[in-house]
Amino acid sequence: MTPPAPSAADLARAEVLLGHAPVFQGAEAADLRPLAALATFRTLRRGEHLFEAGEGLDTVYLVSSGSVRVYRLARGGTRELTLHVEGPRQLVADVAAFGTRALAPASAVALHTPTEVLCLPAGPVRERVFGTPALAQAVIAYLARRQAELLARMEGLVFSELGERLAAYLLEHADQPHALPTNSELAALLGTVPELVSRKLGEFYRLNLIVLERRTVRVTGRAELARLARRPAAGEGSQGSGGRMLPP
Repeated sequence: MTPPAPSAADLARAEVLLGHAPVFQGAEAADLRPLAALATFRTLRRGEHLFEAGEGLDTVYLVSSGSVRVYRLARGGTRELTLHVEGPRQLVADVAAFGTRALAPASAVALHTPTEVLCLPAGPVRERVFGTPALAQAVIAYLARRQAELLARMEGLVFSELGERLAAYLLEHADQPHALPTNSELAALLGTVPELVSRKLGEFYRLNLIVLERRTVRVTGRAELARLARRPAAGEGSQGSGGRMLPP
């Protein structure tokens, strides 16, 4: 069954969102317009799944507002590992868009209420991308960047201590008070267990590196956190790229 055509307002929103999405960086508006005409929007509440691991994937999702966490469960379902967190203009389910695997390799859940995603049928997206050189070039560059980001994330999880990873996360959100995820969510992001996250946050608090008020954290020891995270503090030198170890 063919989905109804989007309203004029939704069509305009879809064109803007696709035009600003990193996956289509450099593409012409004329190449994206046929995709926008297929778009629908879906709104989720915090904790609502976009899809779960093992489900068939025939839809490509682009975050419009809010954020989506993509994660894997360990065998037995006792632990989670957050693979990445996607915010506005970021693609979710690129496997469905550009791969041949029909089953979702991970689960995706909304982190905020509301979270809105743009939905596109995967088949027409593939046809349009593979048949349009400019789109294909943009997607290849995007997938290369994603691979580099995932490699950096895995290196951070494997080769750094929890204190380094938590310090890096806090520095990424140091410009203003930040509402922390739950300890379980933060543990999944950092590749550990909630008890160790709670212990390390308490240690940082006692060292006056952070101020905690309920679940809101404010960084007060930026230089020391930068030392723990093994990166330059703000204004110290210009060596290196300062790339993120963890997603926002």
